[in-house]
Amino acid sequence: MQITLETAKAIYRQAIDPSASDSAGAAWWDEVADEVRDVVAARTIAIAAELIAWWHHDWTSVNDTPRMAATRIRNAARMTRPGA
Repeated sequence: MQITLETAKAIYRQAIDPSASDSAGAAWWDEVADEVRDVVAARTIAIAAELIAWWHHDWTSVNDTPRMAATRIRNAARMTRPGA
């Protein structure tokens, strides 16, 4: 699946942080987009979760886990496919 920067932003906002703004800067969004693409392309949820485990030092404080986040990212990406 080819994921553009704008699609990666939409996936991230839907799955992780609806308040994420373009004001975060191009470099930050480029990094996020690369990681979203990696999560979507990962062979398994476990591998996808490992890719983003470092994103937040406080996963547990918000009752979230890298695995749950990876699942949301992959589900959001599926919804961006034509015909979904």
